[in-house]
Amino acid sequence: MSIKDRISQEEITESKYSKLKVNNEIELCKVSDSTVKEQVEKALLKERISYYIRWEKAGLFARRGTENCVFCINEWQTEAGEEAIRALGSDALSHVKFIKKKIDKKLF
Repeated sequence: MSIKDRISQEEITESKYSKLKVNNEIELCKVSDSTVKEQVEKALLKERISYYIRWEKAGLFARRGTENCVFCINEWQTEAGEEAIRALGSDALSHVKFIKKKIDKKLF
């Protein structure tokens, strides 16, 4: 077997999806309490909703120890995610602010 034949066999073939840019995430909500953050995580996981958390830096005049995190999910799961969070009750919802805004940045 020649070197040329081996190289052609070892080449990785690109699929039609390999050049596809994915940008279908939205910022679902912002949470300002660590206990509620854990509740939101559990609620999303219970509904099998994939998410990631983006942490916001505290501002110059923010209270000490306050951190906000933003839950980002796939836009096709917005309704299910919102329902899961609303089911947590009014105590938890007082620390949640729904954003539902498309993310401007291309992540991949």
